[in-house]
Amino acid sequence: MNFSRQHLFNRNDNHHLKQTRILAGLFCMWVLVLGNCSRSSEPALPETSFSGFTMGTTYHIRIVDTVLTDLQARRLHQDVDSLLLTINLSMSTYIDSSEISRFNQSTETIPQPVSKPLADVLKTSLEIGHSSGGALDITVLPLVNFYGFGHESGARHLPTEPELNSLKALVGLQHLVVTDTTVQKKISPLKLDLGAVAKGYGVDAVGQFLTAVKIENFMVEIGGEVLARGVNSRGQSWKIGIDRPLFDQQPGRQLQHVVQLENMAIATSGDYRNYREMDGKRISHTIDPRSGKPIEHHLAAVSIIAPMCMIADASATAVMVLGEDAGLKWIESRPNIEGLIIVREADQTFREIQTSGFSQYIVD
Repeated sequence: MNFSRQHLFNRNDNHHLKQTRILAGLFCMWVLVLGNCSRSSEPALPETSFSGFTMGTTYHIRIVDTVLTDLQARRLHQDVDSLLLTINLSMSTYIDSSEISRFNQSTETIPQPVSKPLADVLKTSLEIGHSSGGALDITVLPLVNFYGFGHESGARHLPTEPELNSLKALVGLQHLVVTDTTVQKKISPLKLDLGAVAKGYGVDAVGQFLTAVKIENFMVEIGGEVLARGVNSRGQSWKIGIDRPLFDQQPGRQLQHVVQLENMAIATSGDYRNYREMDGKRISHTIDPRSGKPIEHHLAAVSIIAPMCMIADASATAVMVLGEDAGLKWIESRPNIEGLIIVREADQTFREIQTSGFSQYIVD
């Protein structure tokens, strides 16, 4: 579940995204494009950019070295909007008629038909959930709603022990069975929440669409989750900034690192963007499904680099729940992913932990 943001960071790029007027004031909050910081005389490759709204946030796309007419760009924009709408209509708990909402509303405990995209997301979520010992659990919606981070208003108090036990009885990967064509709940109140994986899946889906229409060099970003393919307009790897996890800090103002990505994705989960007060206590939006409580350890943020954004998205949430020691061990055990763990110390300074291969991506 990712409310921290990455920001597009290209030291050799003076090209700004073309934005719709409604997005002009919001753009700097999500993707930071820095001006030309080098004296390179290398000519820029042609670039087309567009933006929009999806999944309760914004998206931005940059396409490089593919010359598009205005009409072609508009049609491509429309196709991306249609694709993202289809994903929302399948996976959003904020749409009552969505595929996942209909499953959540059902009290049937027999196998129900499921679309292939949703089945793929559910199977990936289950694999990561089981691998992480339940740190990622897409059945966590009753807890998310109670604490006020879901589509319901939530309680005004921390749960009592009986309330917590009742909520925990509704949560658990063992209550969900997924095949290629069906999904089944073993207890009728079971409800799913894909907040930790849906944006990542959306990024991957747009990337697959662009690849299918023969576009090779692009960057796709949805709510801070990023997929980079090929090169940027200077023929270089895409440069992505990772925020320093400061409370109440405007995104992009202070960066912890800049990483270079080519044919990779990055997602970040953190405690510093989405939180609320309950009983005079600041609580994180990241819920530990095993305890039923918001996390209380000192992880400030986790950034995961992986070949697929869905994997990066879900893995970042799992590590935020696991904590620094178990989280680092788990990432190192996973194939083809690297991670940056940032710990907030008692004096509000930060301590970094990197997996063995993360440094290869750092360029600052």
